[in-house]
Amino acid sequence: MAHDLPQTADLAAFIAVIEDGGFAEAGRRLGVAPSTLSRTVTRLEARLKVTLLRRSTRGIELTPEGRDLLEAAREIVARTEALSDLATGARAPRGPLRINAPVPFVLHVIAPRLAKFHARYPEIGLTVDMTDSIVDLIDAHADVAIRFGPLPDSDLLHRPLGRAEWRLVAAPDYLARAGHPERPADLGALEQVRFSSPAHINDLRFHSMAGPISPRISVTAANGEAVRQFVLGGMGIARFSDFMIDADIASGRAVELFPGQLDITPLAVCALYLTRTSGLRRLAVFLDWLTDVMENPSARNEVAQSSVHPTGALRANDR
Repeated sequence: MAHDLPQTADLAAFIAVIEDGGFAEAGRRLGVAPSTLSRTVTRLEARLKVTLLRRSTRGIELTPEGRDLLEAAREIVARTEALSDLATGARAPRGPLRINAPVPFVLHVIAPRLAKFHARYPEIGLTVDMTDSIVDLIDAHADVAIRFGPLPDSDLLHRPLGRAEWRLVAAPDYLARAGHPERPADLGALEQVRFSSPAHINDLRFHSMAGPISPRISVTAANGEAVRQFVLGGMGIARFSDFMIDADIASGRAVELFPGQLDITPLAVCALYLTRTSGLRRLAVFLDWLTDVMENPSARNEVAQSSVHPTGALRANDR
């Protein structure tokens, strides 16, 4: 019966409890007592006749039924917001948006220009989490995750954002000491700063050579930013995605070696999400903005004011 269905407000409160990691945190953000939120979840469980959360001294944990409800609740709340947008005309997108992305992408693509997005959409409450590993969007409480490389088999919606080219670089002072290589084979006499994972980032293959070059290792690091700093500090050569190193090349802090000669497939950049952008305008405008940033690599620091569309229109490749 219709009157036994959960109310949208209760579903929104349930989502907040999960995304904020507990009743106290959600209560502080929403300005309500944690006990009120606890009663809301209990009411949902009674209406649906399932257990949604396991409560313990360590916090809360979603049950399988809770995970199913969370996905459905996000879709219902998003659709309700879309209907509200139609009723209020051209009101700007608003509400919370949680983004999960690899550390280098946040530091070099999102962070330097997020102020422009915020100025255009001040009512979107952004939370940015940084992880380099594949995450479960529900477990990570994320609305959208930015990931690199081939996509795993998944029912998630996705949008290609663009491709990142690879750059092989070294610091000028390192080349002054070790010698500037004249051909790829000369790289064997240099040192390489290596990523501990994934190992394939360390591969140096060239169109002109049958096999990879394997310089000796100077230092290995697990964090991409650490590898970048070691290279800029003169520890050796390494390859990076263009968004991570192009500013250093432009400033002269890094020198690109053998541009256009690396035989390495560009890195696909993609956004994964659960709710269709046609039903969640704040997600739509964020993805439109980020797509435009990625499509204009030569001027990423100067994103045009007209590049983000306030209507949050659904793009053809949103599927």
